[in-house]
Amino acid sequence: RSSYEAKAADAKRIARNQRAAREQSIYAKLRPAMQAEDWTAALLAIEEGLALMPDCHDFRLTRANLLLHKLRDMQTGMPLMRKLVEDAIDKTSEAVSWMALALNQLFDPTMDNSHLPRAERFAMGNELSEQILTLNPPQGEGPFKYRRYLPVAQYYYESGNKDRAIELIEVALKSVDRLGPIPDHAKQYYLTPLLQALANYTGEPACHADLCVAPQNKAPETQNAVTS
Repeated sequence: RSSYEAKAADAKRIARNQRAAREQSIYAKLRPAMQAEDWTAALLAIEEGLALMPDCHDFRLTRANLLLHKLRDMQTGMPLMRKLVEDAIDKTSEAVSWMALALNQLFDPTMDNSHLPRAERFAMGNELSEQILTLNPPQGEGPFKYRRYLPVAQYYYESGNKDRAIELIEVALKSVDRLGPIPDHAKQYYLTPLLQALANYTGEPACHADLCVAPQNKAPETQNAVTS
């Protein structure tokens, strides 16, 4: 390599190491605060991290989670969530992954989202779901459907389109089969939330291979979508 290339490579390596060190220093403050459920301290740690690394997507997601689901500060959290959604849609690299993570903040079926402003939640859910399915359509060979389709299906289910939700979960289940030989515990990890969603949507036990999941007693109520 030329001297210029070597210096450039060294500069990139140093920058990566510095970024990793900054992240570790923030997580050293964040983890104990999260474990103690001291959400204010956790938010302060994340804000400190974002001041150092404003483009850190993990920090932005954590901040949204803290504001929306822990502190329930809708006035601050929803505009930040909207900005996160806009950036996820605009981002060209790893766009679907960004959008699925953002959508999960709004339509994670394991969380109670009833406190979120309904109209904004469904408006953002509609935008993200349409974009995810455009970039990674059910009939295509796009990767990670077993991870990215769950919040999309939940959006459609809560919007009143149960058939679409079931269809997407079934596509996601088939995508697990296409992973090839993987350890049983890994396959169960991917299958269980999908089967739980399917069981909740149909009201009947859902099975895939040797794994069966019963509907939860308190399945999310189907809601009508709010259109702006």
